[in-house]
Amino acid sequence: MALFGDSLLLDAIVIVSGLLLLAHLYFRHKFSYWEKRGVPFARPTTLFGNFKECFLQRESVGQFMQRMYNEGAGKRFFGIYVFGRPAIVLRDPELIKIILVKDFNIFYDRLVHSNTKTDPLSNNLFLLKGPAWKYLRFKMTPLFTPFRVKQMSPLIFTCAEQLREYLENNDKTKKIIEAKEVCGKFATDVITSCAFGIGSNCLLDPNAEFREFGRKIFDFSVYRSFEFMSTFMLPLVVKVMNVKFFSDETTKFLRKAFWDTIKEREEKNIERADFLQMLIQLKNNEKNEAKSKADKNGTRNDIADEMDAAIDFKGDILVAQAAIFFTAGFEANAAVIAFILYELAMQPHLQTRLREEILDAMDKNEGTLTYEAVRDMEYLHMVVSEVLRKYPPMPILDRVPNRDYVIPGTNITIEKGTAVYVPLLGLHMDPDVYPDPEHFDPERFSETNRTTRHPFMYLPFGEGPKNCIGRLFGLIAVKLGIASVIGKFEVSPCAETPRSMHLNPKAMVLAAKGGIPLKCTRLSD
Repeated sequence: MALFGDSLLLDAIVIVSGLLLLAHLYFRHKFSYWEKRGVPFARPTTLFGNFKECFLQRESVGQFMQRMYNEGAGKRFFGIYVFGRPAIVLRDPELIKIILVKDFNIFYDRLVHSNTKTDPLSNNLFLLKGPAWKYLRFKMTPLFTPFRVKQMSPLIFTCAEQLREYLENNDKTKKIIEAKEVCGKFATDVITSCAFGIGSNCLLDPNAEFREFGRKIFDFSVYRSFEFMSTFMLPLVVKVMNVKFFSDETTKFLRKAFWDTIKEREEKNIERADFLQMLIQLKNNEKNEAKSKADKNGTRNDIADEMDAAIDFKGDILVAQAAIFFTAGFEANAAVIAFILYELAMQPHLQTRLREEILDAMDKNEGTLTYEAVRDMEYLHMVVSEVLRKYPPMPILDRVPNRDYVIPGTNITIEKGTAVYVPLLGLHMDPDVYPDPEHFDPERFSETNRTTRHPFMYLPFGEGPKNCIGRLFGLIAVKLGIASVIGKFEVSPCAETPRSMHLNPKAMVLAAKGGIPLKCTRLSD
């Protein structure tokens, strides 16, 4: 029986209209959040808020945040909506400094979310929160000191030599190289050697397992892109849909690689200067430390109990640290090296200047490169810094306050649990700070020019206690990769090379849309 007269159609119209009205009122209430608090904000659209283009994968998360940064021009901070959830975008470098450093004790957690029960490898330094993160960061920081990175550098040098051999063989065939794929193979060889103690041979074997699983992790299909976006922007979706950072297949593969290597080392008493060896030492040290924390009566004190509650260094906890080192390292390093080769190919005079510095360093070291020589090349550092400005691999930073927080100099409160974003791509491409920001110019990072800018307008590795722990390792891997190529080869554009760079709207880590084809020609001796 019809509710209103005899027309089922009329009933349907009334019901649908009522639902639409309720939805309108609901979102009207949701989208009044920033206006009621006197915060300038981006005008939202029903349902999506300001997130529509990103959700539909027409722009990446980094590009979305850059657009919000630009829309808030002239403001210290700017309110946005991710669907119905309010968030705030920081624009003022002094305010960014306060939140990332001075008030870090309030903003030490990320919004980024994972399911640690169903995705065990997400128990890693990047995704963990609270006391577990603090304790793990404290324990792992000594693993990435300059001394430790230098110890691992011979492994990187070996991979760089394999990269040169690969390019020399390719030069004989005169084939065009896909820069991101070649750099991905090199970066994967570096990370697997240093993180898992395994020669993955990606440059020699096109079907190498580690390279295949690396592709799967960062396969920016529609659904995989949605998973990554949800991890960083939509924590409720991660919970409801059981989104996983590492698939079951990837977890199984990385777990086996990790434990097989440990078993072989223990059976053969092998020690190697790599990240895996440091994890083994960390595990063994934790056992001894826990034992020493028991009191004379055999009971455990509060410190030992707190340690065990935070992190238990065994099983998948160890695998998770190697897994995130592998994942974050190869994709970011590959992207940075590929972008550098592209920019140098498009401006040959910059490539020539860099090559002169590289060859001069080699002449001073009997025709070879050393760790110190690569580390200390000034122009190489300027080139890498400029690429990290224009293409920061992780284009946003996210933080969540653990209590209500009054923004300094205002009476505006950021409520506990509200997402706070630092839009790196927006900061790095601000024309008021970096004139003609699309132009690639390493001189922006000369010693003189660096001092003219606020240091918190350049944050490729984040800043404060939660900055990138692998910064030194990443820089030396990238610099050695570039020095190995540019010292022996001329990189130039081909017919298929894009004359301007377009970013992949599906990629969480900044990536070129459609690849980066280049010519790589061996220089005459």
